[in-house]
Amino acid sequence: MFFIQLIISSTFSAGADLSTVYNLSTASQKSAIDEFVFDKLSRGMTAPMYCSKPVACSLDGHTIAGGLMLALSCDFIAIGTRKPFRIGITGPIVGIPYPMKAVQLVRHQIEPQLAYRLLVDANLFSSNEFPIRCQRGEQPDELAQQWLQMISQRPLEGFRVTKQKYWSDLLRLDSLDNSQEKFEYFQAVTSQECLQAMKNALTKTKN
Repeated sequence: MFFIQLIISSTFSAGADLSTVYNLSTASQKSAIDEFVFDKLSRGMTAPMYCSKPVACSLDGHTIAGGLMLALSCDFIAIGTRKPFRIGITGPIVGIPYPMKAVQLVRHQIEPQLAYRLLVDANLFSSNEFPIRCQRGEQPDELAQQWLQMISQRPLEGFRVTKQKYWSDLLRLDSLDNSQEKFEYFQAVTSQECLQAMKNALTKTKN
């Protein structure tokens, strides 16, 4: 059983760092961008779907970009209700495209029209209103741990088989050649308009 609670400055994060993407893009380091985005980041965000054991997460702070992807990859999501926080995807604001696996993950887990609004418009939603399969409560950690305890009482082989089938369409993406996708991603993030947008966002964050 696994319980995920990645809180960095009150944010549920998967480690997606805009400054890293900006620095690599400015230097036009394609191989480094490929490794960071398609190996480390993409694999990290979707790691729970590869795990044969149950994985639960607890959201009690802003869940943005990679954090949302990571949450959507989990088997159980608990959302805190003590204080509303933001949930959404921000990459499109600065022109950063998402890897195919991330796009398909959002489409797989969220109603199509809402998924499109997240991926294209970069809409942010209140945690109290975000329509997602989850349980809400004042103590999300306890909800996640209670679910894990409940699941642990069952034989897990059937769980593993069902989970593998549920994610099978996304897992098949690993066997596809993504060289064209990597090229398109590199072209997008090294474009002058994207570099300027990332720079502006980072400057705004510092101020």
